[in-house]
Amino acid sequence: MLFVLWILVNLLAPAVSQGPIVAVQAVKRTAAHLPCDMSPPIPNDTVTLVVWYKNDIKPIYSVDRRGKSPETGIHWKNDAILEERSYFRIGTEPPTLTIDNVEERDEAIYRCRVDFKTSPTRNYKINLTVIVPPQRPKIFDEGGRELTSVAGPYEEGSEMKLTCVVSGGRPEPWVRWWRDETLVDSSDTIAGYPNVKKNQLVISRLSREHLNSVFTCQASNNNISQPVSTSLTVEIHFKPMNVSIITEMQPMSANRKYKIVCVSIGSRPPAKISWWRDNELLTSVSEKISDDENVTTSTLAFTPSNDDNGGRLTCRADNPRVNGAAQEVTWKLDVHYMPHVRLELGSKMNPEDIEEGDDVYFECKVKANPGAYKVLWKHNNQIIQQSIKGGVILSHKALALQSVRRTQAGNYTCVASNVEGDGDSNTVQLKVMYKPICRSDQKHVFGVARNEDARVMCEVDAFPAPDSFRWSFNNSAEAIEIAASKFHNSLHLSLSTLSYTPQTEMDYGTVMCWASNTAGQQREPCVFHIIAAGRPDPPYNCTLINQTLHSLDLECLDGFDGGQVQNFQLEVYNFETNYLLVNSTSKQPVFKVEGLNPGVNVKINIYAFNSKGKSDIVSLDGFTLKIAEKQTGTPVPFYVTPVVVVLVVATVMLMTCIVVIFGVLKARNRAHVTTESTSNRLNEKTKVPLRIDAREIYDMDDNNPDLIPCNKADSDYQLVANSSLHSGNLKMAQERGSSQSQMLHENVKDSNLLNVDIYENYKNVHHNKEQGEDNYFEDQCLRRLNSGDVAASSILKREIASNVFSENDLNRCNLSPSGLPTHREVITVRTPLMANQQESCV
Repeated sequence: MLFVLWILVNLLAPAVSQGPIVAVQAVKRTAAHLPCDMSPPIPNDTVTLVVWYKNDIKPIYSVDRRGKSPETGIHWKNDAILEERSYFRIGTEPPTLTIDNVEERDEAIYRCRVDFKTSPTRNYKINLTVIVPPQRPKIFDEGGRELTSVAGPYEEGSEMKLTCVVSGGRPEPWVRWWRDETLVDSSDTIAGYPNVKKNQLVISRLSREHLNSVFTCQASNNNISQPVSTSLTVEIHFKPMNVSIITEMQPMSANRKYKIVCVSIGSRPPAKISWWRDNELLTSVSEKISDDENVTTSTLAFTPSNDDNGGRLTCRADNPRVNGAAQEVTWKLDVHYMPHVRLELGSKMNPEDIEEGDDVYFECKVKANPGAYKVLWKHNNQIIQQSIKGGVILSHKALALQSVRRTQAGNYTCVASNVEGDGDSNTVQLKVMYKPICRSDQKHVFGVARNEDARVMCEVDAFPAPDSFRWSFNNSAEAIEIAASKFHNSLHLSLSTLSYTPQTEMDYGTVMCWASNTAGQQREPCVFHIIAAGRPDPPYNCTLINQTLHSLDLECLDGFDGGQVQNFQLEVYNFETNYLLVNSTSKQPVFKVEGLNPGVNVKINIYAFNSKGKSDIVSLDGFTLKIAEKQTGTPVPFYVTPVVVVLVVATVMLMTCIVVIFGVLKARNRAHVTTESTSNRLNEKTKVPLRIDAREIYDMDDNNPDLIPCNKADSDYQLVANSSLHSGNLKMAQERGSSQSQMLHENVKDSNLLNVDIYENYKNVHHNKEQGEDNYFEDQCLRRLNSGDVAASSILKREIASNVFSENDLNRCNLSPSGLPTHREVITVRTPLMANQQESCV
């Protein structure tokens, strides 16, 4: 009630518009948008109520925002006036009242009243004008016939009159004629009827430039909506002047695609070219029109068939707008095709009643262009050769089989050939009835234990399928028929299954089955042996093949299965570590071992097993190929085994011992050299005999002596030989000459330069032929001692007489520095042909 009273108060309140009246135009059946400014005149003020009035009579729409958020409000509309066509959109700028599908009755002055929370009420007036567009123009020819899309057809040079009539529209529309994009006539007139205007277009002489021109009559009375219009295309027709097939005529091959071209000239509009095979219209056509529309080219995609041979192919050009304008050209077709072949069984034969021993013949009917020059006959896709002895007789059109056998049953075809190819006939199945026979691929030995059920399956080949089976048992003592309750027949599978359970030793033996069909009873029974079950025999004749970097293949022959279903087990071990690499099971003794590493030696075990146990193991050695030296690939894994661990530990310990010993020896040698002076060593060893000539050192047979320091406690440097050597060794050493010394010189390698000095000094002295031969060393010493050292001379003479020299005597000869140096080393010489080692101190 309060809301109604509020509305009445607002109706009686005076409405004062703020600002001028806003003019809004809308085209009929479109949407009108009436603006209303809701912005408050003072900051932070809000709108509480918006009311729309029509002609200031009654409210038609309101939005009540009192007590609501600024974004929401209660919308109300007067459904009797606006129905469901209006909605006030507050979110737009400015907010607008949208009236959809505007009608003429919506034209009025609308007032928008806006109430604010604080500010005074504001009113806006909007004058809505509804524009009624004119109706679509209608075009009439000179005969008063209304035209919708095409004007004509006209003949070239004739006159064309078109009248455009427009009805309705407020305000009054204007009517104009356009040709394509060009204005050609704007002189509209009153038609003599209320609210009707017209405009007549006259073209006195039509020419080629008017062909397919588009003339448009356009009417409009506003700048808001698109003008209404009607367009016509001018059509001028000419009949074709000529038509011809420009493709060369030649024989065609059936089922091969050809393109045949036909050309028509002089038709306006372009001729419609159609292709006809006899009286059948062909549709696989592509058409091309020249730029000047004077030439029409039609291309037929034609695939002739066998039946098209001798037919007619026609190209027809026509202008349907001109009576009697059609012209055509015709070809006679010569179609080559592969032989069309049909195979039939002899007309007097019943295909369902042919038994072994009957005579059978076939007929091969051939239709071909050109004719067939060869006919082949096939049985199950294998070519049949004539064999009069075998009862196979061939001719060009017939095949005869005398005394047909069951092996000759199957599918028969004939193939005829000509220059186009080979034509295959349909397949005719020859069914030959014969008595059942055993299938060769079934199991014949069954191993079972006592009181164990054996399921013996008897499968036969027969045509037609067998209609019954019977079984019997035979051993060394008796032969009995087996009751039908013991076996089950699957006649559609040509199979009978016997359930047999041996209970005593006498129940092991042979069971036999016979099958019967329409052709008779089976002659030879299917024989099965029931034996005591046992372990299978091992596979044999095992061979490794196809060994690669990562795989190898193993093939064996299977042994006796023990009367049970057997499988085969393969185990592959690493030969060095006995590590299991592959474990595989197969129904056949054929295996492919993959995933191995290159260059691996393996041990292969294979055996058979069934429900009663496994056979003996068959072992083989194998290997994978090694990777080439310069190839790269997956590194071979290193397996840590006890043997490897022991070898590593022993090697480490040995190397440690060698290093320790070498270090100790080297330390002792250095300490000994630094603690003793050279003069003391010479005084203490003045009477140590030199047991062998120094030159003997260089006459050893070893070409590669080891050089080690001499660290004996009782002598600085000694030259030690075998005690069994006679003093004559000195003379033998002297007689060997300088060549052996040179050889020893080339092989003695020591980092100590003193040894090199000793050898070089000795070599220079030993090879000086001007100083004497073998006694050069003694004479040299005597020559120096005789020069004034009497004591030394007496000692040297005594030791020379005994052919024994001491290192101290060499020192007393005062050969240093030009002779022997004061520092000396020990050379150890080992010769493969000498049992004792020799150490030379020089």
